Amino acid sequence: MRGVVLLILLLAACSLNPLFASAETIDDEEDSRLDYLNGEGVVIAVADTGIDMDHSCFRNSTTDVGSPGNYHRKILHLNNTIDNWDNQGHQQFRHGTHIAGILGCDPLDGDENMTSMSRSAKLVIQDVVNSNGWEVPEDVTELLVESSKYGAVINSWSWGDNTVDYTNRSGSIDSWTIENPWSLVFVAPGNTGNMVLEPSNAYNVVSVVASDSEENGSLWPGNSHGPDINGRRGVLVAAPGVDIVSAEADGTMFGMNNGSREMTGTSMATPMAASFTALLQQLVEVEYGYTPSAPLLRAMLASSAEGVDDLAPNSMQGYGRPSLQSFENGFFVHDSYFIDNWTSLIEERGNSLSNLISNPWNGSGANGPFLSEGESWSRMLSPIKGEDVEVVMSYNARPSNYEIDDLRLIVHTSDGRFAVDDKISSSGYSQLFYPSFGGPLTKNSSNETTVMIRIPAEQVEDLDWIKVEIIANDIFNGSNVDYLGIEGTRLGFGLVATGVKNLTQNTAPKISMLEGPNGGENYSEILTIKLGISDEENDSYIAVIRLNNSNYSIDLSDCTVSYSNSSEINCELIIAENLVLYSVNREDWRFEVVVVDDNSSVWTTPKISTFVTNNFSIWWTSPMIEDFDPSPVIEKDEGEKKNYTFVLGIVGVIFGALVGASIMFRKFELLVLGDVPSPFKEEE
Repeated sequence: MRGVVLLILLLAACSLNPLFASAETIDDEEDSRLDYLNGEGVVIAVADTGIDMDHSCFRNSTTDVGSPGNYHRKILHLNNTIDNWDNQGHQQFRHGTHIAGILGCDPLDGDENMTSMSRSAKLVIQDVVNSNGWEVPEDVTELLVESSKYGAVINSWSWGDNTVDYTNRSGSIDSWTIENPWSLVFVAPGNTGNMVLEPSNAYNVVSVVASDSEENGSLWPGNSHGPDINGRRGVLVAAPGVDIVSAEADGTMFGMNNGSREMTGTSMATPMAASFTALLQQLVEVEYGYTPSAPLLRAMLASSAEGVDDLAPNSMQGYGRPSLQSFENGFFVHDSYFIDNWTSLIEERGNSLSNLISNPWNGSGANGPFLSEGESWSRMLSPIKGEDVEVVMSYNARPSNYEIDDLRLIVHTSDGRFAVDDKISSSGYSQLFYPSFGGPLTKNSSNETTVMIRIPAEQVEDLDWIKVEIIANDIFNGSNVDYLGIEGTRLGFGLVATGVKNLTQNTAPKISMLEGPNGGENYSEILTIKLGISDEENDSYIAVIRLNNSNYSIDLSDCTVSYSNSSEINCELIIAENLVLYSVNREDWRFEVVVVDDNSSVWTTPKISTFVTNNFSIWWTSPMIEDFDPSPVIEKDEGEKKNYTFVLGIVGVIFGALVGASIMFRKFELLVLGDVPSPFKEEE
C-alpha cells in the first residue's frame, strides 16, 4: 500500500494568543441573525488516527462513554476495522482526537475553549492508523462510500502523500464526487511551504491553508500552496490553523479525561473549514429545506470568504477566510442537485463507485437544470442598494484523464453591460464590458471550477435588475447521452449570490364586490354590481364582466373597462334595454368577472383573477319576445350541466380577456422590453 505521510507541523505552544475551535475563530460578528447555527442535524466524517471517545468532548454523559450509534450524543458511527482508539504509541497519537474536537467538540466539562463551531454535529469516525502506522485504504472511495451511508456530505482528511503529482487517489476522489455530488472532501495541502501535495490537488476537493487568528492577520508561512501541478489555483480557502485549542487524547478508554492542547498546521485549518461548512449546510437546510450538494457548499464557502492579507482569489489563500457575515442580509442560492432524499438515490444506484458508474443517473427527481453543450440557465435578480453584488458558481470536474468542462458564469446588467467569471482585476472587482467589445463567450475562461463575479455597489445602484446566466460552453461528449456522471453529457452546478434579492414577482389583481346581488335576490328593473379592483404592483388592467346562467352567457361589453391603476367599476343593467332579447326569468343568474393585469416586465408575466357572485333571480317579461332562448338547451344532469356551462364561460372570458389585454398592452410591453437593452485552458 502507498505510504502515507501526515501533513502536520507541530510548532511550540503559544502562550499569548491561543486560538480556540469556536465560532469566533472565523466569524466574530455579535448579535447575528445566524447565531443559531451550531451544526445541528449535520453529519461530518473524519478519517484520521481515531478518537479518544471517553473525552469530555465526545462521551455520552459525565460518567458514561456510550456506544456509537443513533442515540449517542456525538458519535454516529465508529469504524474500528483497522483500530479502535486514538492509542498511545501509534503514529501521530492525539492527532485524530484533536481534529475530531475541532469538528464537533461539545464539552461536558473542562476547557470551554475546546467548543467547536459545529458543536451539535454528529461524527462518523474512521480510524485509519494502527500499530503499523497509517493504513488508509488503497481505494479511498471506500471511506466515502461509508460516510455517504451515514448521511455525511462533509469529509475531513488531514493527510496525504509527499508528492505534488495528481495521483490515482486524486483521480478516485474526482471520479467519486462527480458520480455522487453530495460528497465534499476537505484535504490538508501539507506543511512544506511549497506546492500543494496530493490528494489536495484533486479537482473537486476543498484544499485549505492555515492563517493566524488576527482579524486582519496573515497566512501561516508553512503552508503548502498553489498553483498545483495542473496549473490550477490549488487552494480554495484559508482557515485559522495556528495554535488551535482542541481536545487532547490520553490514550486510555475509560479515563473520562477532559484535557485540551494546542496544535498548528494545515491539519488544523482543514477541519476548521469543514466545521464552518457544516454551518453552511445547516443554514441551507433550515432556510431552504434541503441538503445542499457539494458544488453549492463549495460556492457558498468561496462566497463567504474574505481576503486575509492580499487580494483574493489567488493561489496562496484561495478566496480567503470564511465569514458568516456574507450571509447576514440574505442570499440567493440555486442548486441543480436539490432533491428530497439523496442518500436513497445513492443507495439505489449501488453505493460503490463501480456501481454508480454502471447505473448512471439522468437527474430525474432533482431541481435541475442539467446542461448539455450549448444550453443555458438564467435568473433575474435585483441589486440591493449600497451592497456589492457577488455571484459564485461551482461545479464538479471529471478526473484528469478527461478535459475539464467549460461552464461559464455571466452577469448581464439592465444598462446593457456584462461581466464574466474569474476576470477580477487588481481593484478586487470584475470588469464590466459593453457588447461592442465582443460577447461574453469571446472572453477567455479559466480552468477553475469555482468561479466568481464581483461588482461594486456604486456600479449597480442605478440598475433595475441583473441577469445571472450559466452557459454550457464546452461539455464532454460522453457515451451516456443525457445522463450525468463521468460518461454523461449533462452537468449541474451550485450557485450563490449576495447583495441581491429576488425581483418582486407579479401578483394577481384583487377583486372585491362593494355592491351587488346577494344570493336569492329578485330583480325586475335594474341590476347593478359595483367592484373594487386593486393590484399590489399598481399595474394597469382590463376587467371583463359577464352575466351567466347554466344555459348561456351574455357578454356585457358596456361593462368591459381598462384602468391604469386600482379603481372601482360600476356596472348597471337596465333589464328592459340590455336584456330585451333574452328569456331572463330564471333563478340561476350570476355575474362572472375576469381581470387581467398588464405586468409583462422582463421577469414576470400577466396575472388573471376571477370572481363569481352567488346565484340570483330575474323576473321580467320582454314585451317583444317571450320565451326566446338564443341557445339550445341540452338536457343533462343538472349538476353536470351547470359545471359544464360554468367552465365554458370561464374559459371564454379568460380567452377574451387575454386577447384584449394583448392588444391593449402591446405598446406598454414594447416600451418595457425595448429598454432591455480543455482541460480548460487553465484551472482552479
